[in-house]
Amino acid sequence: MSKWSVVSCRHCGTDIYVHEDWSNTPTYCKECAWYEQDCEICGSPMRIHREWDNPPRVHKECRERKAAEWFERDCKHCGRPIRIHRDWDRQPTYHKECAFYDAKCEICGGTMQIHREWENPPRAHKECIAAKRAEWYETKCKHCGGTIKVHKDWDHKPDYHKECAWFEKDCEICGRSMRVHRAWDNPPRSHKECLPQYAPKDVSCSQCGKYFKVSTGTQLKCKKNGWDLPNRCEECKHDALLIKGAIGALRDQFPFALQATIEKRGILFTDKVAIVRSKKTGEVLAEVRMDTEGIIFTERVAIATEKKSGHELGRTREGTKGILFPQRTADTFDPKSTRRTHRTTVETEGIIFQRKVAHTAPDKDPTKIIRSDVTREGIIFPRSVINTDKKK
Repeated sequence: MSKWSVVSCRHCGTDIYVHEDWSNTPTYCKECAWYEQDCEICGSPMRIHREWDNPPRVHKECRERKAAEWFERDCKHCGRPIRIHRDWDRQPTYHKECAFYDAKCEICGGTMQIHREWENPPRAHKECIAAKRAEWYETKCKHCGGTIKVHKDWDHKPDYHKECAWFEKDCEICGRSMRVHRAWDNPPRSHKECLPQYAPKDVSCSQCGKYFKVSTGTQLKCKKNGWDLPNRCEECKHDALLIKGAIGALRDQFPFALQATIEKRGILFTDKVAIVRSKKTGEVLAEVRMDTEGIIFTERVAIATEKKSGHELGRTREGTKGILFPQRTADTFDPKSTRRTHRTTVETEGIIFQRKVAHTAPDKDPTKIIRSDVTREGIIFPRSVINTDKKK
């Protein structure tokens, strides 16, 4: 006869009658063996047995439906599969551990992480770029007014864009084009290879015979304007007003028009002398020669002497006229009384064709102007002549 026994329910403790012939002995009563749990996918209840070792968390049909929403793709870097959900907006092409790699910052040299999918990966850290940008500022191009980016550490900060910095101009010697930079303080006027044609040269002064140097710039200026090269040294140019003043003062002593030419005297040590003649008869009336006065502070003086007697007729020294805008003058003095007799200034005559002319005014009557003008006479052997007469 079969035997029955009693065991307690593991859940509620109620007695359970168990037959010895049963292969599976129950450990829970029927009402305790099952319980309900919500499916983690759909949320509806499902029955779970307490003896199951790994109770399900979702319905089978829910799991199968969920599994259909996933697919696999090979990682672009390592080739291993990646599980991807169909609903993801951004479906990965790399594993997390494969997606980033280390690169070196070009500014600080430190390490930074770069994603393999970035089209334009950064070459430096954001904070390094921001610090680098702070080292730059903007200025305006002096030519076009556009913006130029300048680094504060640059030794030579540009004032022009590269395309604005250079311009072309014609060489004053050969006429060919040459490139000139706008920042040059003294831009060249000709090619370097053309300059030897107009190298500085020594020229003999037409009045005193001394040699003086004519610079390259002066030669180019004369070429450009069609002028003759200068033929008087600086001293003779300075003396010219004094000589004209001395000759102008002589016009009051000789009641007719005067004419003077500059001649050189001496062999080893030449000196210039103005020979004053009657314009009508050509008779030599007086001479004007240059000399210096003073020991410590010397000054140039034009001394006029009568040809026949050799008596000194007057001394002409440099003076000034005006306070705010002083004008250089030639003041003639009586050698006997040291009283000033005449004052000579350089005046501009003409409206369209202007020229510089010396005007000499007697102190006793400043309205009676004596005019001294330089002209060129002669064809084969031209010479400079000073014509002096009272202004009409």
